Amino acid sequence: MELKMKNVTTKNKFLQTVRNQEGFTLMEVMVSMVVMAVGIFGLIHAADSVIFYQKNSGLVTAATLKTTNKIEEIKRFSANEPTGGAYGFNYLVTDYLTDASLTKVNDYKYSKSETDGDFTITTVLEVYPSGGDETFDDPTSIHMLEVEVNTAWTDSRGQAKEVEMASVIHRRQFIE
Repeated sequence: MELKMKNVTTKNKFLQTVRNQEGFTLMEVMVSMVVMAVGIFGLIHAADSVIFYQKNSGLVTAATLKTTNKIEEIKRFSANEPTGGAYGFNYLVTDYLTDASLTKVNDYKYSKSETDGDFTITTVLEVYPSGGDETFDDPTSIHMLEVEVNTAWTDSRGQAKEVEMASVIHRRQFIE
């Protein structure tokens, strides 16, 4: 009988040591994997957002430069009068309209749309202030023009974006 008791005691000790072993249960491993997966997906989403906004920032900068350059190009034509150049405000309200292939919208407004890569650039020349007696039919009566340039594009998520700027150009009066 003594022998049997020793075996039972030995089995109980073995079971106790198995239960007291250190390690992770299956449930603990599964919970830690879920927490890690959520963290990794969060990092992937953050990286995707950073890449999108970086590319979007580059497109906004490019559109702003194209818009500004177009306005400056038109302003350059109007400022050429004092030097005796071929251009000037008179050129801007007459020959430039046909040279640049602008389309007449009405007596007060001309417009043109063109594509440059991913961008659509719309340029509008309008008599300023609107509603007066000055029209493109009588270009010598025009004293001020509003130049409005709109640059539009579609971002990588399919949303329409645009940059719009305007400037007022006046006829310079020269004293002789």
